[in-house]
Amino acid sequence: MNQTPQDPRQERRQPPQSPGRQNFQVNIDRRDLMTGPIEQPAARRQPEQYQEPHSMKKAQLTDKELRAEKRAHRKRNRVKARKNKRIFKIVWLCMVLLISFTFASYLIGGSNDFFGAGRPQGKADVTIPEGELTEDALAEILHKAGIISKPEFFSLYCKIKGDIDRFGPGTRLQVDTDMDYEAIITVLEGGNESRETVKIAFPEGSTVLQMAKLLEENEVCTAQEFLTEVNSGDYTDYNAIAALGADTGDKYYKLEGYLFPDTYDFYKGEDLDDVIGKFLWNFQQKFDDRLQQKLEASGMTLDEAVTLASIIQAEAAGTTDMFNVSAVLHNRLKFGGDYGIYNLECDSTSFYPYKNEEEMNEMGGTLSHGAYDTYQVSGLPAGAICNPGLDALNAALKPNDSGDAADYLYFCHSAEGEAYYATNADDHEYNKQLAGIE
Repeated sequence: MNQTPQDPRQERRQPPQSPGRQNFQVNIDRRDLMTGPIEQPAARRQPEQYQEPHSMKKAQLTDKELRAEKRAHRKRNRVKARKNKRIFKIVWLCMVLLISFTFASYLIGGSNDFFGAGRPQGKADVTIPEGELTEDALAEILHKAGIISKPEFFSLYCKIKGDIDRFGPGTRLQVDTDMDYEAIITVLEGGNESRETVKIAFPEGSTVLQMAKLLEENEVCTAQEFLTEVNSGDYTDYNAIAALGADTGDKYYKLEGYLFPDTYDFYKGEDLDDVIGKFLWNFQQKFDDRLQQKLEASGMTLDEAVTLASIIQAEAAGTTDMFNVSAVLHNRLKFGGDYGIYNLECDSTSFYPYKNEEEMNEMGGTLSHGAYDTYQVSGLPAGAICNPGLDALNAALKPNDSGDAADYLYFCHSAEGEAYYATNADDHEYNKQLAGIE
């Protein structure tokens, strides 16, 4: 058979294999033959470092360090406690003030309703129901009719007085909506027979004697009953009167100065407690927080301020003049002694409790033994010489202190009411000539 000759190179390409040995093969990854930057595998996350527990750290502290840490901890607690305590005090104070203001407002509202203040004028029909009637039920009936504003106050007043049994059941009444509680009860007791009312205007500067005369002329009470009650009645429920104390010194009329001059409605034959209560309540309302602040700044007591205001009211020719007259009186009290002036020397005080000599002769009375005459006594008199109005009270608490007024020591008026002021005696004598005096 003919055979094809083999290529000698092919034979060399295949080396002879030794018996008993296997073929050896090297595997090379294709990427190992690549050139350029080699992509690195993502770095493995390092294990977190071991954190030593706080308890173990604390255990490793020395005794001194432990004591220091405890002291620091106690200090932090004390600071926190003080802070919490301050916050609690502030919150508590705010609550107390809020409750106080609310309660005060509530009481003021009740007082106003008691005297009929703030209610519109008019009339309302009321029917007293048949059967048993309680104070609360009656108060609610009157409240719905618009006669009272605070039924709880009226109910309490009825319980104190115990008058409800005298109200006629089934009675139909017409009641004024601006009456005080006592007047309402009087109408309810009397059925359709309402009491006659009178309106009286008391001018600013009226004295107790003049007020008593007007009240008697209008059949509210007798003058003597009024004068006796002014001195003997207990009105310490009013702050201004309570401040006077039990010892009123040489006062001729205890309540002189505090019976605020205004226009009032009274019932003929009205109880004296209610009559005088209206004057005192009005004074307390007029002497508000603003005047109270002025009083505290002045350094005077309330009675001193009222006494000074009464002299200003009696001496001044008008509102503007009041502040200049006040300046003269204040200056005399403060530094008059430096100029040999030790008395106020006001004519209006010479005839108290009367306005003047003519009134004293007309009434056939006597003087107050010199306790009020500022030509005889140094400083302020024993008490007020009349009942001043709001302008006089303001002037007494804040006199004119601008310009020459800061040095005024004298004043006088002409017959027409024109005022003249002076800082020395010579100028005062000249002013008296201008005013037509002496």
